[in-house]
Amino acid sequence: MLNEIIKGISMALNTAFGDGYEIYQNDVEQDLKEGCFFIQVLKPELSPLLGRRSMKRNPFDVLYFPKAPGNNAEMFTVAETLMECLTLISLPNGDLLHGTGMNYEVVDGVLHFMVNFNLPLIRPYDETYMETLETDVGTVGGG
Repeated sequence: MLNEIIKGISMALNTAFGDGYEIYQNDVEQDLKEGCFFIQVLKPELSPLLGRRSMKRNPFDVLYFPKAPGNNAEMFTVAETLMECLTLISLPNGDLLHGTGMNYEVVDGVLHFMVNFNLPLIRPYDETYMETLETDVGTVGGG
């Protein structure tokens, strides 16, 4: 499911920023083109709720490497656009997910945009059926 969310984030970024920006998911050791995004999964967790329900929390860090190093104005503009485009993403199968807990900071000249995409889950219910049931029905008193 994480890969589907990453694809949804990529599609939202491509829609908002166009084809002029590269979007990376895997580590890039060389040839990182400035003016690009890097989608990083932070620390997913699964929390049980009542009954068969649970909540899967998927935190992401969308990093933006500016075209001009140290250009805070560019990073703040990108951050505001990210707030809008990641509010609601569409997954490849058509499902919609809301982005929650959005915040951002600039660290060492790179914009870190944090967003959560939480999924409520319901585990399948395994019902055990009786194999056979025999009954003897009659009247009380034989009348």
